Amino acid sequence: MAATFLLLTALVQLAAAMTARSAADAAVAAATRRAALPGTDLVVETAKLTAAIAAIVPGAENVTVSLEASGQAARGRVRFHWVPPGPVFAPFVIVVDAEVPIAVAP
Repeated sequence: MAATFLLLTALVQLAAAMTARSAADAAVAAATRRAALPGTDLVVETAKLTAAIAAIVPGAENVTVSLEASGQAARGRVRFHWVPPGPVFAPFVIVVDAEVPIAVAP
């Protein structure tokens, strides 16, 4: 009985971690696409991404956000520790990367 409970708890935490990673992936992809536009203020976009992660991923701690735009591409990265609800076996470290080409005027 105890083994079943532990297995069920681990499965629920894994499913919740996949949901948290998926939400973070969507936020990073959107922020990176905005960073690829000409004239975008990366400091503002970084602050928006940090706020978005805090809002859509409950339990995210030690959030590190990086947005950069080079001549060819814009890159976004978020790294955070995610503490699942309920009993915590170990915190998850979630890292999400995105890269899109820089948009140019037609």
